[in-house]
Amino acid sequence: MRHGTNPRRLRDHLLLFGLLSLTGCGSWWHGGYQSVTIFTTPLDAQVVVDSRVHLLAPGTVSLNRKEDHQAIISKEGYEPQTIAIERTRSWWMLGDIFGCAIIFAPACISTDKDNGGYYTFEDKVYVTLEQKVTSSPPVQ
Repeated sequence: MRHGTNPRRLRDHLLLFGLLSLTGCGSWWHGGYQSVTIFTTPLDAQVVVDSRVHLLAPGTVSLNRKEDHQAIISKEGYEPQTIAIERTRSWWMLGDIFGCAIIFAPACISTDKDNGGYYTFEDKVYVTLEQKVTSSPPVQ
């Protein structure tokens, strides 16, 4: 009788561990929040995200991945601009689909959906404000 590790058994354990590590991977790897940096032209514009977070651009805000967000950018002498910061599906959801389909499909997919791990934002947002047009009185 030989003592030691059975290569087939070790391979099976590694495969099972690999599949388990994919479950809920979006939440594990990048969590429910993401830092997004907002750049503006001109610099030093006021940015208000979701009527709660105020910052001066360029600036970084931590956004909840569970929902889309809205930012209002303004600066004196420029037309204010409202932008949507929309989430997209994260590539990490593929780990859930393929890993969970084999093991714990409903539980791990629901974990990433509930925690925001299914979604991502662009890391950088660029906004250009237009100067206000001032009308002069007609010359007589």
